[in-house]
Amino acid sequence: MSRDQWIETNLRARERVPRLGWVMLALVILGAVGFYMAWGQGIRAWQAYWVNFLFFAGLAQAGVIVAALVQSTGGRWGGALVRLGLLQVAFVPVTLVLYTGVVLGAADLLPWVAEPIEAKAWWLNLDFFLIRLGVVLAIITICSLAFAYYAIRPDAGAIAAGGRSPFPKWLSRGWRGEEAERERSKQILGWLGPLLFLVYALVYSLVGFDMVMSLEPHWSSNLFGGYFFLTALYMGTAAVIVLNVLLRRRLGLEEQINSARFHDAGKVLFAFCLLSADFFWSQFLVIWYGDLPEEISFILHRIQHDPWVILSYAVLFGGFVLPFVILINRRVKQIPLTIGIIGLLVLIGGFAERILLVIPSLNPVPGTAFPIGLEEILISLGFLGLYGASLLWMMRRAPMVPAETESPAH
Repeated sequence: MSRDQWIETNLRARERVPRLGWVMLALVILGAVGFYMAWGQGIRAWQAYWVNFLFFAGLAQAGVIVAALVQSTGGRWGGALVRLGLLQVAFVPVTLVLYTGVVLGAADLLPWVAEPIEAKAWWLNLDFFLIRLGVVLAIITICSLAFAYYAIRPDAGAIAAGGRSPFPKWLSRGWRGEEAERERSKQILGWLGPLLFLVYALVYSLVGFDMVMSLEPHWSSNLFGGYFFLTALYMGTAAVIVLNVLLRRRLGLEEQINSARFHDAGKVLFAFCLLSADFFWSQFLVIWYGDLPEEISFILHRIQHDPWVILSYAVLFGGFVLPFVILINRRVKQIPLTIGIIGLLVLIGGFAERILLVIPSLNPVPGTAFPIGLEEILISLGFLGLYGASLLWMMRRAPMVPAETESPAH
């Protein structure tokens, strides 16, 4: 497309961003109501908060990482499809604010706070736990914002140079000319992208170890950190696909986000499905055949005891087996509606998987009632409202179609 067409496409897309601010605010209020309703019912409010924090923080961060992976590998297929993933960076600093809820609820959820484990006390102590998680989340937030800034700045500045930019002035402050700015951004992103992925792997491995594995402090798995950040990438890729299916017509980007783009994104989703399943199986096989009580109890509680056994099979088949079988078909990945449905299935399975990782550890007695009710649903809607509001806010403040994008052949 010509330069004028590119500018018009971005301006038109910005004007078409859905006006759902009041809807998102209503969801946030419902979330607060749900938290208030669950307050005083033991750990019910905090465990729902913990699950949603892990799920939505992982989605937003993974959207940025997918953009970093495409940029670092020189991929030219992403275009506007991946840009929608990058714009989820707006929720990353919100995650840092929401971490205050983790701080407030940690003492109630972590069993080793009330019953310290002497052999692990150097690592599993509350002050060090909260400080290290807060520091690493702050580090990845800074890296993510820097990556997004240098990825978006050349496009925002180029539009501003034409005198028609509705985007924030700070995105193009100190503009040096388009050629110089694009070269500068390319150099910075050349090392910042790989660095961001390494930071992500380390940070979200630590999040998995601390916020999930330490809920059962006598259980350990060296592979769990890798499994946790890979499944977050799997769900994050699915979220990028679903967002594009939902928004491309509304934004007038059918040409830029077409079947070829979805086919490429579907192949990435399929790859993360295989990787996630591989890490799960590698971890499961070693633990199962090792048959050590301190290791196998984590699995047995989830695959042999009610109410978790049904949820375990739902996660396995809905989150991994069905997407794997369906995504083998090339045609499925080229149809926006079908790949969007698969992405939604992965997200539902991923949310159920986060529930399965967290809540059974906090409800260890077999046969307890399924602890998901109206309160948990409302809290989840509150997180969804914050996530959606952050994305919509960012969509009005950054170009959604990168300048280098060439529309691929259908």
